[in-house]
Amino acid sequence: MSSFVAVLWAWSAMAADPAPTPPPVEGPSTEALQAEIQALRRQIEVLTVRSGGAAALAEGHEAELAALEAELAALRADLAAVSAASIVEENLTFDLEGDFRTRAYAFPNLFLDQDGGARYMQSRLRLRPIVSYKDLAKVVVQVDAMEDVVWGDNASLASTSLFAGDPSYTGVTGTEVPSIQLTRAWMEARVPVGVIRAGRQESHWGLGLLANDGLGFDDTFGENHYNTTFDRVLFATRPVAIAQAAMGKNDSDVPFYLVFAVDRLVEDPLFQYYGFKCEAGVLESDPDYNPDCDTDGDGVTDVDHSFVDESRTGDQRTQDWWADSEDDVVELVWAAIYRGQDIHYLGGPGDFTFGTYFINRYQNETDSNVWIVDAYLDAKWRSLVVQFEGLGIFGGTSAIALQGSYDPTDDTDPLAKTANIWGYVGRVGYQRADWSAWMEHGYASGDNYTADADFTGRPLAPDHNVGLIMYEEVIARVTAQLWSEGAAGLWSQGGVYNSRYFFPNVRYSPIDNWDVILAGLVAFPDKPDGAIIRCKDGDNVDCAQYDATSAMLGWEIDAALKHRWHEHVLFSLESGFAHATDRLPLEQAGLNPEGNFFTLQSRLAYEF
Repeated sequence: MSSFVAVLWAWSAMAADPAPTPPPVEGPSTEALQAEIQALRRQIEVLTVRSGGAAALAEGHEAELAALEAELAALRADLAAVSAASIVEENLTFDLEGDFRTRAYAFPNLFLDQDGGARYMQSRLRLRPIVSYKDLAKVVVQVDAMEDVVWGDNASLASTSLFAGDPSYTGVTGTEVPSIQLTRAWMEARVPVGVIRAGRQESHWGLGLLANDGLGFDDTFGENHYNTTFDRVLFATRPVAIAQAAMGKNDSDVPFYLVFAVDRLVEDPLFQYYGFKCEAGVLESDPDYNPDCDTDGDGVTDVDHSFVDESRTGDQRTQDWWADSEDDVVELVWAAIYRGQDIHYLGGPGDFTFGTYFINRYQNETDSNVWIVDAYLDAKWRSLVVQFEGLGIFGGTSAIALQGSYDPTDDTDPLAKTANIWGYVGRVGYQRADWSAWMEHGYASGDNYTADADFTGRPLAPDHNVGLIMYEEVIARVTAQLWSEGAAGLWSQGGVYNSRYFFPNVRYSPIDNWDVILAGLVAFPDKPDGAIIRCKDGDNVDCAQYDATSAMLGWEIDAALKHRWHEHVLFSLESGFAHATDRLPLEQAGLNPEGNFFTLQSRLAYEF
């Protein structure tokens, strides 16, 4: 885990001491400055004695006395400058984190009737400068540049293609992305009872199924392309340690943390949400008369619209839209975490982390009030590792106005839905220095009819990568093509979608810094909807057609060779073969209808 929980582990461990003493900054430069300060002080003392003595000896030595006083003043100025430099060096530190990566993709047979296959390259630069004052406060900024831009594209700006140059910033969707973007900026400050973090910041929890910061190279295969970012104020503390310190006890090492955060998003979409229909010309005496549709109050409705107006544009927003709190999406977040490291349990050494994560997300305008419950376990005992994250999303909302997800002919409230969404991932592994073996199983609940009042499907976070092809490419493109732009919120984006899967994988390190990884994937549908996932006889769902024959979504085999050298340079060569069954409408999505897909990918990155 990182980000959301990292602030607990890195900062709240210090919160038990209400009056900390910052550790001295050590190093050759500081020692040299301190030695220079002492030498200057000794010179000042000598000159002070000499100048005082010279003044008392005799008259007529005014010139010598003035010279000594001038030299004394200059030395004192030097002392002040050196002391200031020493203070700055000891109190302020600057760090730089981030990475630069380039990844090449080759898909010989991904698309329908594409000659030569698909080949492209992408790059991304991520910089995270961090300025810290002692161990008390810091500011973190994240800058992303060339975010997944396609190599060589110049947006067709060249008049003569043969002499094209000056590549553009075009992504795989064909649209331009910002060349440089400030994506995150926040500050952290230590207070006597914990730590406060405020600003636009990353959010990460557990295995990254719900909130995934998208940082680093933490996946067995593939890359992180997305991230979870919130405008957030967060407070973290160690209640047991603080209570023990208040009672004068020295034992304040209980690794239990509490977190509270408030997230705020101003959500004023380009469709106008009404929540009711209006028909012009209805008289006040008519049972269907709605005063909200009578803008001039003359007893006759003069507005005509459906539950939503999808023709709205940005310039139609009211002048005070940014100050209107009715459309704001607010999250209240609570988390409780126990994190024991290097502890002794079950007769052996290990680590044990368990946490719960609660979110209440609401929006007044759409009568939305949703609760999210998430639990996370990470236990290591000797060489055995068990990891699990499970989540549930419950509550009511009228905010899902995506095309195809509501029935505009419903005369009651076609947008009203009750969420009942589930997901989990469990992993059991055996880890040694030169090899490891894992069995991973995961699930994302589906929705066989998105237009009804039950909303039961949501993919896992797309940066929880499972394999190279089935979820990352095939299902991602099927959902994008069949849901279309109007319902982009229902795309999988590469995350686990409406299915359960098994993903065993093994790693072998023949020599230091070299890893060979092999993995297999099998996936099965959860709730076929007849469109994104086709139905077959025996499915316990209502479908117009039952034309699929396979019980599986498909299977996949992946392999990777990874190497790190010079401590910071990462190389990866990854390949996979997948077979998608007739459960997926491949031809309709523009993909190879035979269902056999192969990929070869390579990454070169510098991580700092």
